[in-house]
Amino acid sequence: MNYQRLILFLTFFSLWAGQLVASENFLPLPIVNRGDKHLNLTTQNLKIQNDVPGLQTDFVGTIRWERSREFILLPHVKLRLKVPSEKKLHLYYRYKGVTHLPHEQHDSEFTDIDLSVFDQSRIKVYQEGKKIGQVAVHSISSGAKNKTILLDYSCSGYNVQVAGFDAEFLSVGCELVRENIDGNIIPSLKLNWISSEYKTLDLNPGPYIISFSEGRTSRVQVINESGQRKEIVFKVNFPDRIHRLKTAVGLGPYVYEAKKGEDKEDQKILPSFMLYGNYYLNNIHSIKFFEALVINKSLFNHAGLYLGSELGKFYDDRLVLSSLLGAQAISHRFDEGQNEIFTQIIYPQGLEISMHHPFGMENYRFIVGGFLSPQSDVTYQNFWARFGSKIFVEFNYINWANDQRSATMYGLSVGMPFLEFF
Repeated sequence: MNYQRLILFLTFFSLWAGQLVASENFLPLPIVNRGDKHLNLTTQNLKIQNDVPGLQTDFVGTIRWERSREFILLPHVKLRLKVPSEKKLHLYYRYKGVTHLPHEQHDSEFTDIDLSVFDQSRIKVYQEGKKIGQVAVHSISSGAKNKTILLDYSCSGYNVQVAGFDAEFLSVGCELVRENIDGNIIPSLKLNWISSEYKTLDLNPGPYIISFSEGRTSRVQVINESGQRKEIVFKVNFPDRIHRLKTAVGLGPYVYEAKKGEDKEDQKILPSFMLYGNYYLNNIHSIKFFEALVINKSLFNHAGLYLGSELGKFYDDRLVLSSLLGAQAISHRFDEGQNEIFTQIIYPQGLEISMHHPFGMENYRFIVGGFLSPQSDVTYQNFWARFGSKIFVEFNYINWANDQRSATMYGLSVGMPFLEFF
């Protein structure tokens, strides 16, 4: 195996993941494909209301779907506010608590403001400290009425169900909040939603938040512009308690070979046993441990204890880069006729990249990672790729060499949840 190429690939992948922040549509394949549930909206379906003399308004680009802070996918548009330079109006704009100042280009001064199509907040226009008018964007067609529920990937795993909608558009997002209450991790689920047509009875435009804690059902009275009222029912499902320590086991066939001095054990396929553990500390850090064992005439066992830390999230939090800092204990016996088991503590450090809901498969994860040893007297590489949900498939390659001893194992295993504690 060409390790330099593999290391170069992992390094490139990490840098590439960071670039996703700058480009929402960078991937050649969508991580989650829900375009069929977007509204069939264009800027032709929108109308600009502008009561400021001399102020020119127009849309820049096309409708974009972006995730809000509430994890709700919403249509957005860029609005350009422009004044010819010769008029020297020196306008500035106040929108949602932020003041936007214009800049000059060629024969005009202008500013661009990003708006949500569903947001009814108006842009207030000021000149010399006085409000002189306002600008708003409204939908002018039935394009915003589409019988669909756009369920964000953040709701996967909570069995979100909505009843009572007929022919309108609803966008839903979720956020699980963990609270430490009397030493137990108690979850609550924030369900955020917004409708293109219906509002709560106070006519506030949303988004709306339902904080589920002990209950799992919410009934909401809503009304549209025509005065039609209805009841929307939201149902969710999530655990009453989250255990701090979760374990999983894995079994599978591995190719194994070993050396000691001039003696060599040729490649053979052996059963492997894997044990994984994760102890939750907080939303960023956890203690991870693992055990990997193959045994026949010889024995090769390595166990690791690591602090896992999230270094960054990209692409709407669907790509997570984590570090693994800790140590491992390697145990090796060349054949069963030897009583001596060689044990060594080594300090390989690792990185792991997790892709949540890969390639449109919601509730699944694809993980790649690796360990490399900084010790000059120890050769150690450990690379893995894992795919699945609660049950997962993992490919793992491990190579270790020290002095006259060496062992290599690689293969496939199937893992599944085991015990939970605390």
